[in-house]
Amino acid sequence: MAKDRLLIAALEEGRIIIPDNRCYFLVRRAVVKTGKNNVRYIDLELTDGAANINGKVWDVTDGIENTTETGNIIKVMNGRVSKYQNSLQVVIEDAALVPPAEIDSIPGIIPESPQSIDALVARWQQAKDMLDPLRRAVIEEFETSGRIWELFRSIPAGKSMHHSYRRGLWEHSLNVAELAFSIAERYEERYPVNRMNILVGALIHDVGKIFEFQVNTSTSIVEKYSDRGRLLGHVYMGASFIEKLLKKALPDNAEMQMELLHIMLSHHGEYDFGSPKRPKTMDALIVAMADNLDANLDAVQIGLQGDMEDNWTKQIYSLQRPFYKTAGAYKE
Repeated sequence: MAKDRLLIAALEEGRIIIPDNRCYFLVRRAVVKTGKNNVRYIDLELTDGAANINGKVWDVTDGIENTTETGNIIKVMNGRVSKYQNSLQVVIEDAALVPPAEIDSIPGIIPESPQSIDALVARWQQAKDMLDPLRRAVIEEFETSGRIWELFRSIPAGKSMHHSYRRGLWEHSLNVAELAFSIAERYEERYPVNRMNILVGALIHDVGKIFEFQVNTSTSIVEKYSDRGRLLGHVYMGASFIEKLLKKALPDNAEMQMELLHIMLSHHGEYDFGSPKRPKTMDALIVAMADNLDANLDAVQIGLQGDMEDNWTKQIYSLQRPFYKTAGAYKE
């Protein structure tokens, strides 16, 4: 069993930090400054996910400067705890960049999905198992996309609007797929809906987010929107990627390719919401409505967890109104 990591709450002046302490920080801010002696040093704002602390690097090298860049997660290999103006600070002499594969072994250091990786894997597999062989081939082709598949399972679904935490895109995609599939089951006997198209379309509807964001290569945290994201948008970029994927997975089924691409292009529902097309099939309509519901519910949840004015949230940007906290709306 891995030893518990050393948290800020347990730090005391004079403490020497060594690798065995498992002292990890997310670098919230790193600024290179010049002291009175004309020597460069790095001023750091560090967090362990529960508390913040100031950090300093007095002996600046190219290696330590790159390692402690803003947005990185680091492990302190050699350091000490000092006190300056009655506040503790961590003096870092050596640190290692934590690679993406190890971040999940440090739970809580960055905002992450409340669902475990195992739970998300199980939900994804269950959804895939419900697909017919043709559409399952689409998902299996997606799973061979290397870095794109890795990012899909790790990045947030948004910078701040909804599911804005690690693995948020994966969680949101599953929420939409499961919700849309259940709606399709309810209506398929009465209306011409296709559960299989709806399920696979919902699972991949937001894949363009991978191209829309510029993410920290270590943490997969969204730093900003990419130039392509701002100019082209995730709906178009996702559809472009999926069009190529569909030609590989469904080379002899142009009709299915077209219907799935329409789901991709119309999942934002309205032109005003950035959708190149409005839904013009029942399948696309169901996916768009499920996507809108899941995104909006999480946006309201963020408001309920933030600063409140009595029983009211602040303005929810995406919905252009505040929301009232009912008795059972949010449990601590």
